[in-house]
Amino acid sequence: MIDPQFSGLYRISIDGKWSLNDFYEFPHVYAQVYAFNCAFILERDEEDAERLAHTFSSFPWRGGFSAVNFYNQLGAQVPKRLRPTVQSIRYASPGWMELGLVISVAFNIGRVIDVVAKSGERINDFYTSIHKGMRDRKLMQIDVKHKEIELAREQLDFVIQSSRKLADFMELDSLEKINMQSEHPLATLKILLSYYRRIRILNKYSVVQKAAFPMADDVQNNRKEY
Repeated sequence: MIDPQFSGLYRISIDGKWSLNDFYEFPHVYAQVYAFNCAFILERDEEDAERLAHTFSSFPWRGGFSAVNFYNQLGAQVPKRLRPTVQSIRYASPGWMELGLVISVAFNIGRVIDVVAKSGERINDFYTSIHKGMRDRKLMQIDVKHKEIELAREQLDFVIQSSRKLADFMELDSLEKINMQSEHPLATLKILLSYYRRIRILNKYSVVQKAAFPMADDVQNNRKEY
């Protein structure tokens, strides 16, 4: 758990030509990824912990509305004083977007983006194979709110192994926590897939050099503050 007071300024370098849609998509997705990471490292009282558990276990995950509502609820559960705020922005080549937020969360997001970038096409190919496997096994339209649903052994093995490998690809250490909150292995997998899709969007900005996300090592090596 982190000290919720440990917040500060985090500067994302921006470059190249940004469209109006970029200035909507980028902060929108970044805020969702930030809220997801906050779910596992912020101290919570009993009532807030129950709200978080309900968020992870209350959606059917049969389509896009579940993901939208899931991230909306996660964002609402981040304390207002710790939600990302734009402190300054300079649109130039190069420029920056300076955010006020929990620094350790921002560093972790930068680390996951870097891990995904270094994996090249391997992780995206694996993501595609999971979707095909889910369609072939008729897992896409199962309503995971019904916790009494039972998967066939082959289906369950596929779901568990896919979640573990996808979490390993992203070097996430929160898989067991997600399992505990989601209350069903299939819900865990669908949550992980939704998280990867958002990381992939942020990585897109990194790949085309529109954005650079500092990590803890960058700060230490360059002796800068973010």
